[in-house]
Amino acid sequence: MDGLKDVDKRLLNLLQDEDSCVPRITALAHKLGLPTSTVNTKLEKFRKMGIIKGYTALLDPAKLGRGFVAYKLGAKKFHDPKDLDDIGKKLAAIPEAQEVYFLVGEWDYIVKMRLKDEAEYVKVAPKAAILLDACKGIIAPKCFKDTHRILIE
Repeated sequence: MDGLKDVDKRLLNLLQDEDSCVPRITALAHKLGLPTSTVNTKLEKFRKMGIIKGYTALLDPAKLGRGFVAYKLGAKKFHDPKDLDDIGKKLAAIPEAQEVYFLVGEWDYIVKMRLKDEAEYVKVAPKAAILLDACKGIIAPKCFKDTHRILIE
């Protein structure tokens, strides 16, 4: 993140955290051939229904020094059903963790991490490993698709 001032970093974090990016309703209305008030009403309805969870800026991880992607697969023996959520929440609390899923199969969890480089991976991976009985790391050196887009048919 060379060249970014502190205020720039704060702005980028606010854009991601506080739904500060709103759609350009007028442009959407023109593309749909609808009045802006109708589009605005529909968007508000979708928010109330929970279909739209918020708006955010999509940042380029590589340009922000977070282009190194690694996954941690983990297994855990559960003694109590609440352990499943407890471990998931602890994994999700790792700041470098971008996504955390409970799995069905050979592994119980998968954690996607966005990091600076391999050296940071070596520092961060133990934060997840200590919570698990067994784990395996996977480094993804190349990405062909990374999207938040959901297919709506």
